[in-house]
Amino acid sequence: MQNHGRKGERPIRGAGSRGGAEPAPPAYDADTVLRHAVETLGFLISRHPLTLYARRLEKLKHVAASDLHRHVGRAVTTIGWLVTGKVVSTKDDEPMEFVSFEDTTAIYETTLFPDAYSRFCHMLSYTRPYLLRGRVEEDFGAITLTVSELRFLDQ
Repeated sequence: MQNHGRKGERPIRGAGSRGGAEPAPPAYDADTVLRHAVETLGFLISRHPLTLYARRLEKLKHVAASDLHRHVGRAVTTIGWLVTGKVVSTKDDEPMEFVSFEDTTAIYETTLFPDAYSRFCHMLSYTRPYLLRGRVEEDFGAITLTVSELRFLDQ
């Protein structure tokens, strides 16, 4: 061991050190690591946040975003994580919103017309998962979900 102090001084060891390697603390479990990532960064970098709800999703009957095109004209339930949204006004100057959600299979577009928007706009957040109910629509080849119900998946 090199002595970086003054001539004749003994090197100082760390508190509680007996000359050997310090014991390594146990590794965090996967859930704790993911929780700390969300708390620190505000999002997950290692996997999709909906994977944290896998057990709950197994019990829910829902349509995957990648399968919405198979349900045009039908009312369905989907799961989603909010990606982005744009508030617009109708011709009668009522607010409504186009919102993009994603699940682990694809991104999908939704429409919250004025009635749905007024009921659910206060709930929209980038940090929570959703359970959405609505009618699948197709317009010029674009698939959208017209939202009639919106709830938090994590409640």
